[in-house]
Amino acid sequence: MPGLRGSPDLCMSGDRCKTKYPLLLAHGLNSRDHWPMEYWGRVPEVLEAEGARVYLGGQDAWGSVEDNAAQLREVLLRALEETGAEKVNIIGHSKGGLEARYLISTMGMGEYVASLTTVCTPHHGTGIADKFLDHPWVIALLGGVMKGFWHLTGDKAPDPWQVAKDLSRAHSVQFNRDNPDDPKVYYQSWGADLRDHREDVRMMLIGKFMRLTDGPTDGLVNPKSARWTNYRGDIIGVSHEDMTDTRKVDLEHFDVREFYIRLAEELKNMGF
Repeated sequence: MPGLRGSPDLCMSGDRCKTKYPLLLAHGLNSRDHWPMEYWGRVPEVLEAEGARVYLGGQDAWGSVEDNAAQLREVLLRALEETGAEKVNIIGHSKGGLEARYLISTMGMGEYVASLTTVCTPHHGTGIADKFLDHPWVIALLGGVMKGFWHLTGDKAPDPWQVAKDLSRAHSVQFNRDNPDDPKVYYQSWGADLRDHREDVRMMLIGKFMRLTDGPTDGLVNPKSARWTNYRGDIIGVSHEDMTDTRKVDLEHFDVREFYIRLAEELKNMGF
């Protein structure tokens, strides 16, 4: 299913993504939907052009999984009220996938979610978070600066310390026990492996550092950590940020817009 450049399927028909239920896009760490960048790039636009009703998650950039899941719940309920739909389809990138799982399981919102697709979500934690937690003074210093910055720029409750804990490998074990799949919800997951591909040089350099603790990554998340129910595979040579079109660039070997169009089209064909 990965979106390949030059695919004849990219022709717009106007209803390929006209799913039964609205799409709720849950972003990841270090950005909000529209600041400091358009997190989802051109993706919402092309989904809407193909008939989808799209809502953005509205979470904090550095909020905890628990706090951000509560923010997602507000948007979910608004989507149901505005569209008259009984459920939504959630697509969660990176940490947004954990927040969606928390929303469904711990917050008991599974009856309002038809499907959850996670993309590059660290379901099994990250080694770099463990390293930060091993050095509390680093968290205290950097976390204090980041908390103040993100609060000033719009986060409701930034909490870098809790975020580090939420993304740690040890915490992921308990999180997965506490947030099992809801049988009412269809789950699927994707990962990415940047390897040494140079289309996103910044993420490639970050990835070289991350490999010291995490091994192969998309720049931030090991594809093994992204594996969850109905794992669809690794997207090779694509970075963590290019899986959401953050840079709004056309890659030579992968069309991220077509990836999400096909994802929505599959959900539509499944009756979601």
